[in-house]
Amino acid sequence: MFSILTPFPFLLEFSFFAPLLLRLALGLYVLAIGFSAIHKNIPAEAKPALTPLQMIFRALFIIAGISLILGLYLQISAILVAILMLSALADKRARLTTELGRTELSLLLVIALSLIVTGAGPFAFDLPL
Repeated sequence: MFSILTPFPFLLEFSFFAPLLLRLALGLYVLAIGFSAIHKNIPAEAKPALTPLQMIFRALFIIAGISLILGLYLQISAILVAILMLSALADKRARLTTELGRTELSLLLVIALSLIVTGAGPFAFDLPL
């Protein structure tokens, strides 16, 4: 069998922190999506009114983002984010999220699905059973 040596074997010692980086990146991005409609530099009278469904989606994004950053109920919040990303990918006309492209939504979906499998990583409140 043919095998290739890794050029930087000492970096493999830090693989334990990979879920932490993915969790923080996804949490910050999802939190930014949730707050994007609230804190834009548009005057209040020029802002388009959000529909109740959009407000629910924004609240879910904020809750999931905070949960991902803290590492609290990570698998549940990652499943929630995956469902939100799938719904945003399926119905782009509804504008339930910000004007994200299909590539960004797909990448966030893949990160959420990987966090469901790998778990929260270090510095989280979730403990594996």
